[in-house]
Amino acid sequence: MPANLTPQYLEAELKFKQAKTTPEKIKALEVMMAIIPKHKGTEKLRGQLKSRMAKLKEELQKRPTVGRAEQAYNIKREGASQVVLLGLPNSGKSSLPSQITNASSEVGHYPFTTQKPIPGMMKFENLQIQLVDTPPIQLDHVEPGFPNLIRNADALLLLVDLTDDPVFQMEILLEELDRMRIKAVGKDSMPSLEVGWVSLRAIFVGNKCDAKNAMGAYQKFENHFKDDFSILPISAREGMNFEELKKEIYQILNIIRVYTKIPGKEADLAEPVILKKGSTVEDVALSVHKDFVAKLRYAKIWGSGKFDGQMVKRDYRVSEGDVIELHM
Repeated sequence: MPANLTPQYLEAELKFKQAKTTPEKIKALEVMMAIIPKHKGTEKLRGQLKSRMAKLKEELQKRPTVGRAEQAYNIKREGASQVVLLGLPNSGKSSLPSQITNASSEVGHYPFTTQKPIPGMMKFENLQIQLVDTPPIQLDHVEPGFPNLIRNADALLLLVDLTDDPVFQMEILLEELDRMRIKAVGKDSMPSLEVGWVSLRAIFVGNKCDAKNAMGAYQKFENHFKDDFSILPISAREGMNFEELKKEIYQILNIIRVYTKIPGKEADLAEPVILKKGSTVEDVALSVHKDFVAKLRYAKIWGSGKFDGQMVKRDYRVSEGDVIELHM
């Protein structure tokens, strides 16, 4: 019986042949094993792939750790905040950053298309937010450095496929995060955790909402998690609900935008100062220049004050959209 291998499989096989390192070969083999047609004609080939995978993993374990794989997950932070995108294989996850950021994640109709973290910048109004696409979560293997990338993020996007039991997928993602000692938090206040654990704000995203019967699955998904998390349906392929998603991301980041002005001049509303919620006038001065803090006498504020141009002290808490005039 002929194998009838698909073009996608042959493309993955070519990547395997071109791979130079053992981890690269293992990644290529994972794709080949995931997409190879499963029938009698491919039994022998599937057995060969499993045998080859076992040998490569054995070879990898014998080698000393050099930290190269971990370095791939050391993503330099840029923009106002860093948000990490997580999902299972074939959830359509990589289609999202290719649509809403300047990154060019590889998009394919088979699992494990994304094989290393890919950062991109997402524009929201007058600021940039870094969105990091990641390899799909695997149940039996975690790459060195992957947990640290997640733990160091400001927030998470957990994405599921609405055409394939989204509740079950999300439960798997949450379980895998627990294994990494990471607690996804939605609408609740940040919990007190044991030493070694971190908590991160998360949005639940249901992808492929344009597919047949997808919104029915979304209703079940929403009903299951809506009390605890912000949930949004999107179509990465059709570009549906992207603006709403950007707003939701900004809301969970716990940051505000304020603006500074020089006495007698207009504020530059194109260049916000990004601060954590609860920040004060003193924090604004520190963000402008460290020397300003010692010299700061008072500030005038437009926005959250009782009246425009109100004089406030350095411990005054600023709010989203405030314009602050610092006086030395």
